[in-house]
Amino acid sequence: MNKNRLTVSGIKTIAKELKDKLSSNHISNVTIINSFDLIMSFSNYRQEELLISLNPQNPFLSLIEIKDSCPTKIGSLNDTLRKEVKDGYILDVEVINEDRIISIEYGYTNEYFDKEIRFLVIEFIPHRPNLFLLDENKKIRFAFHYSDMSSTRPVLKGLIYQEPINENKIIEDFDYESYKKESLSYYYQAKHRRLEEQFKPVLQHIKSRIKTLKQKIAVLNKEMDEANQGLQCQEIGSSILALSYDEESLKDYIEENNIGYDWNIKPSINAEKYFKRYKKYKRTLEMDQLELDKTSDEINYLTDCLNQTRFMNEEDVVELGNLLFPHKFKLPARRKVEYKPDSIKVDGATIYFGKNAKQNDNLTFKKANRDYTFVHIKDYHGSHVVIDQNKPSNEVLLTACEIALLLSGKDCGDVQVTLIKNVKKGTTPGQAILGSYQTYTINKIREKTADLLKK
Repeated sequence: MNKNRLTVSGIKTIAKELKDKLSSNHISNVTIINSFDLIMSFSNYRQEELLISLNPQNPFLSLIEIKDSCPTKIGSLNDTLRKEVKDGYILDVEVINEDRIISIEYGYTNEYFDKEIRFLVIEFIPHRPNLFLLDENKKIRFAFHYSDMSSTRPVLKGLIYQEPINENKIIEDFDYESYKKESLSYYYQAKHRRLEEQFKPVLQHIKSRIKTLKQKIAVLNKEMDEANQGLQCQEIGSSILALSYDEESLKDYIEENNIGYDWNIKPSINAEKYFKRYKKYKRTLEMDQLELDKTSDEINYLTDCLNQTRFMNEEDVVELGNLLFPHKFKLPARRKVEYKPDSIKVDGATIYFGKNAKQNDNLTFKKANRDYTFVHIKDYHGSHVVIDQNKPSNEVLLTACEIALLLSGKDCGDVQVTLIKNVKKGTTPGQAILGSYQTYTINKIREKTADLLKK
């Protein structure tokens, strides 16, 4: 049993917390993060905001402390909740039917300035979560998911709200502290889902390109296997020449090895044909190996870009799309502002990092002091990570190494560390060539570093 999954006891615990903290508050704002995640903020209680998720796999509810902002997603859900819920005055919070259902009762002033009682009802039932707006008579004004009259439980405007039949109560223990810790991580996952929805064509094109390149590698590998087998043509040609003066032995060799041979021409000419085939197969191997290296390099780069989107904001994704596929998508141009790399402060040091090739070049070769410390994942495409110190402490260096791995989607691996003055710019954007460096092996990334990066 996953103790971070909402149970009846969990809903009761959260409902009590909401009632204690949010009663007598106005709902000051509603922000739609993506298709099924939203945030509510309040007039008096401002330490935390309420995260509501109708994710079918993992419906979620928690008060969380959010330090960043997120623009609302425009659409019917946004319009409805801002019209029907925003500015509502919270009167009560309760659990319905001893189930994973919360009802928030609130006072509402309609367009005629009449005061009404409304209910925001949210069902946190996996695979079928839902959100309802009800009037004072519990009639449905809005539902996130509707169902027609032929359904076992019809959900239509104007019908009286009916609780779902509770066939499978989950009453197991609920680890509240662990659940609260998970809430912030869930919020950042929700923001990433927003990016996935908003920039779905870009991300899908990256994934499609990776899939195509992997298919290309399979074709190249098959072709190279055939070419490797063809390299024996050199041995066959040499054997034909060696046996050209002993016709009986030559016949035995050809028959035993089932070798193609034209008895109408000289052995030397037959041998030359095999030598030509050998040269052809050898050229094929050399060309395919170059193409294989190039293709693998592109897969690694695109995979790295895809991994880094977990830590990107909307401007970063726009820049990435325009950088990777300038003629494929008509994305809005990024506002021309002075480049400022993302950064994290640890023990008095600042750790900077880029999130695409252009940002990496700007950080390492234009902005960083030559005596700063440079960190990069070994033998793999990845972010340039720079520490604004010449001799960082062990804690700062370890955090920077872990960040370099995290940004490449790794949870362990080798990391190269040197000074900026030992790094030269490569021939392709974002490429860094290290003169001398030290290698550090990270066996497991600490949870606190992952949380720090998400924030």
